[in-house]
Amino acid sequence: MQAYSGYDLVIAGSFLLTDPVVDAARANPATHFVLVDPIVIPPDVPNLAVLTFRADQAAFLAGALAGIVTRTGVVAGVYGPQGAMDLSNRLGFEHGARYVRPGVRVLGAYQPADGPPYADPVWGADQARAFSRQHADVIFGAGGTTGQGALLGAAQSGVACINADVVAPSDPGCLLATSVKFVDRGVQMTTTEAIAGRWRGGIRALGLAEDAVGLSPVTRRLQPEQLQQVQTIADRLAAGQLTTGA
Repeated sequence: MQAYSGYDLVIAGSFLLTDPVVDAARANPATHFVLVDPIVIPPDVPNLAVLTFRADQAAFLAGALAGIVTRTGVVAGVYGPQGAMDLSNRLGFEHGARYVRPGVRVLGAYQPADGPPYADPVWGADQARAFSRQHADVIFGAGGTTGQGALLGAAQSGVACINADVVAPSDPGCLLATSVKFVDRGVQMTTTEAIAGRWRGGIRALGLAEDAVGLSPVTRRLQPEQLQQVQTIADRLAAGQLTTGA
């Protein structure tokens, strides 16, 4: 086990480091550790801060935008293989769409378990095309490259799309917005507090109130009043006046 006696603060920026970081924190109680955005929440260790991000809030905004812009009254989401993040994204998206348009029809599908998790763009594209045939005119693509495939399928079908979690390598031609996590802001906030002597261990769920998640719109494709409507919803979520259902 590596010794950390010369360090005050260690930051681990990959979910693959979850178990090693927990072991290191237990073995080095005088050192503070920060684990960023793990998939599985680790056990509580006093000198370990775990940063999670309210992807459900960003997905709620994506759903709200979909509900605002849809002309057919049908929107859809393509998700990973029903993990905790996929459930959160789907609930957030569906509640957001219905918040702004109660009568909207919201379709959705999880990636089948027999495919490579979060890495099946062919299935994602096929599913997006299938949803477009059911009159969905806005597709939310979540779940790694599976979701990126959904964006391509949406573009091929001539419908709008919203990206989730990761930055698309290029705009497939349908992109309205991307739901994002501002990991750097969460890390900066935690390190600033630690330096100032205000260390807080445990799980920290960072969201709109901390400016740690959001929706980044492609402004040339949206009207000012649509952007303002999304911003008003974001403000209400940040203030705790709305819940995402997740």
